[in-house]
Amino acid sequence: MKLHEIIGAQKSREEALEILKSSEWAYKEFSTFKREHQEDILAFIQGNKGLPILYDGFFKYVFDPERHPERLEDFLSEILGQKIKIEEVLAREGNKLVEEGTLVVMDIIVRLSDGTIVDVEMQKIGYAFTGQRSSCYLSDMIMRQYNRVKAQKQKDFKFSHMKPVYLVVLLEKSTPEFLSVAPAFIHRLQNTFDSGVNVKMLSNLVYISLDTFRDVRENISDKLVAWLTFLSSDRPEDMLRLVDKYPEFIECYRDIMRFRTNPEELITMFSEALIQMDKNTVKYMIEEQQKELEQNRQELEQKRQELETTTEQLETTTEQLEAATEQLEKQEKVLAAAEGEIAEMKRIIAELQAKQSE
Repeated sequence: MKLHEIIGAQKSREEALEILKSSEWAYKEFSTFKREHQEDILAFIQGNKGLPILYDGFFKYVFDPERHPERLEDFLSEILGQKIKIEEVLAREGNKLVEEGTLVVMDIIVRLSDGTIVDVEMQKIGYAFTGQRSSCYLSDMIMRQYNRVKAQKQKDFKFSHMKPVYLVVLLEKSTPEFLSVAPAFIHRLQNTFDSGVNVKMLSNLVYISLDTFRDVRENISDKLVAWLTFLSSDRPEDMLRLVDKYPEFIECYRDIMRFRTNPEELITMFSEALIQMDKNTVKYMIEEQQKELEQNRQELEQKRQELETTTEQLETTTEQLEAATEQLEKQEKVLAAAEGEIAEMKRIIAELQAKQSE
């Protein structure tokens, strides 16, 4: 299959600009973007690359459960290792913990047919304190389910009514703890007990390091690798390899490529994604500055303690030196006295020898 059969005919840069200019609003908004984002958009319209599918708007368009429920179901089935059926997409309840976090550019939460809740999110840069944050969010999801089910069942409520909760986190740029275990790119939390007792827990967590995946995967060996390739690469050569192995992805790509000729929809989605990224970038920078400040404080405190220890050691050494000096002075006095006595004895002996000579 040829690339143009997937994404359509290629266009020149001038033709791409004309498409944008066909909408006065779209071109004006496009002109406010940073140069790198402008180039990404032009390359997409020209047919030289794909879209960042993991941006919230594009992801939800491709995986819209009302239009194509089978796509998200298939993707999640591969990740969870079991066949799943989506019952509904859930609206965000209240302020998710992500509002205090950094660089989440995609987030969707669904309830499966068996009541299981799955949240999928994409982080441009992994969180500081990733595990702690995920644990808090999973606990929050469980408590929301508990309150909702308890209100529904009332006196008939049983803990057996509670269903598992899954958090699937896609990391575009992994944090050091994930990079340290490369080439592993998928990380599933396993709740087990050292005794082997089989106790079911509600919280489940999966991290997927897309940067590691891109570094180590070349062959599209199975459907999970196919989905991760689709989500993580916008290179035409990867598109061709993917549809050659799994032709069903052609429709996914064609859904995306329709934005090539719809500048207003394209710029709207890009604009929303970039606004969210800018907002979260500020939060990320603040978080990083706070981390650096705290680290500097800890280093300063450590140096202060080291200085105090050194000062104490110096004072002890000074006291020891003074004591040694005093002892030396005493020894010098004793030695001087002994030398005087010896000199006197020598004088007396000399006098006695002189008298004997007479």
